[in-house]
Amino acid sequence: MKPSKSSIKSLIKKCSSIILTEGKASTQSDLIRRLNQVIRGWTNYHKHVVASKIFSYVNNALYHLLHIWAKHRHPNKNKWWRLNKYWHAKNEKPWVFMTDDYTLINLRRIKIIRHPKLQISKTPFLDSKYFIKRKMKLHVPVAARKG
Repeated sequence: MKPSKSSIKSLIKKCSSIILTEGKASTQSDLIRRLNQVIRGWTNYHKHVVASKIFSYVNNALYHLLHIWAKHRHPNKNKWWRLNKYWHAKNEKPWVFMTDDYTLINLRRIKIIRHPKLQISKTPFLDSKYFIKRKMKLHVPVAARKG
């Protein structure tokens, strides 16, 4: 399974409207804050499926949209001036769209987390060891036993 084409298209369209329509006069911090909310929600929903290539594709689309936004704000400056103004290095990672307060989420850095499949033949009453191990894999705290 992977995110549908319509889901990808709607995310890019939403980000495009935030960047190019609503955010033409926004500050960089406000733009990053609003984009991070949308990106975080979409990636949390899709990070359990085969989505790393799609995350990379969306990341590239955002990069191009942000270049258009920067060019709109500074039409008489060259590309390198705009890159150095809005994209900086952070933790040895070059070209991070950031300010002092906010950093744009890099979709390529999001880990894909798989859910362990449930074995239908197991029951919680007879196979308690299996369900304890499963809860540990899912990082769900195991309830303290009484008695």
